[in-house]
Amino acid sequence: MEFSFEKYGQQLLLLLESSLPRILGALLILGIGWWLSNQAVRLMFRAMSRSKTDTGLVTFISSLAKVLLKMIVCITAAAQLGMNVGSIIAAIGAAGLTIGLAVKDNMANIACGAQIIFTKPFRVGDYILFEETEGTVERIETMFTTLRTFDNKEVVIPNAKITSGVIVNYSAMATRRLDLKYTVAYDEDLGKVKSLLGNLAGRNSMVLDSPAPLVVVGEHGENGITVEVRAWCKTDDYLTLYFDMQEKVKLAFDEAGIRIPHNQLDVHVKPEE
Repeated sequence: MEFSFEKYGQQLLLLLESSLPRILGALLILGIGWWLSNQAVRLMFRAMSRSKTDTGLVTFISSLAKVLLKMIVCITAAAQLGMNVGSIIAAIGAAGLTIGLAVKDNMANIACGAQIIFTKPFRVGDYILFEETEGTVERIETMFTTLRTFDNKEVVIPNAKITSGVIVNYSAMATRRLDLKYTVAYDEDLGKVKSLLGNLAGRNSMVLDSPAPLVVVGEHGENGITVEVRAWCKTDDYLTLYFDMQEKVKLAFDEAGIRIPHNQLDVHVKPEE
């Protein structure tokens, strides 16, 4: 049997001519659908942001919607080429199950991301402590939560890990108590020290009147007496009040002549016989 290039070339050309509209249609669907999916996600993000929806929920839904919309575009383009969509969906489902078993940690991250969104142990903008890392929550996405530390570092934590640990949320309450400790010498006038600290706390505009600031003797140490100041403030003022009080107490102690004891070592030299 002789092989005819002309015959098979004509058949291939006819096949391409008959399939060309479908190929062009699939490419058109893919291109326009990809662009429209990006625009839809942007519009969804803006709409939810304007409606004052929780920022963590906005970022989580946006990232999830982006993946789902692009999957729909790809399936629609495949249908345009004449492929069996039902078989494609079944294959995707089977592949998804296989991949899910292989990457179960990633699936756990997605589930835990949804758990964070709905249970709200923290929100975007909250200042939290997780293990030895603390910072402001920047994003809550499908698989990761991103923190920005005080010195402007970005820390990415898997959602499954952050939901399985202990989280301290410093922003959860509107007010916080600031605890300050100062050690003074044993021979200082304790009443004078307490009065001075109480006046400093009472006159500070960031200290709340209720509950009223409290000045108490904390402990008797090796080098002096520890006096504690417990003052309530708005959560946003916590660090500002801390630094402000530290400076003002030092200046006030210097002006009043109140001595802060230092660790000291007395050495006794035994004379030679």
